Amino acid sequence: MKDIKPIAPPCKFTSHAFSMTDRKKATLTGVAKVDSASETEIILSTCLGRLVINGSSLQIVKFDDSDGNLALTGNIDAVKYAQAKQSLLKRIFK
Repeated sequence: MKDIKPIAPPCKFTSHAFSMTDRKKATLTGVAKVDSASETEIILSTCLGRLVINGSSLQIVKFDDSDGNLALTGNIDAVKYAQAKQSLLKRIFK
């Protein structure tokens, strides 16, 4: 029997932390990749899943993909961890 390979490569970081100060500054660890960034939304891939940050005047100040550290500034309105949706069959046959 063949080994089943994961769809995405495993994250090289083992932990993730998020710290926010006055909803104006945030620092994160365990960030594998910046998927997209605009003034109103930043989407990140972390070792614990996808992270969506919404707000205004958002700007990535520093990102180092070798150590997974990211710093951002702006007016942070929402922070949400998103999980991949289950397939229709898995939802039907729970």
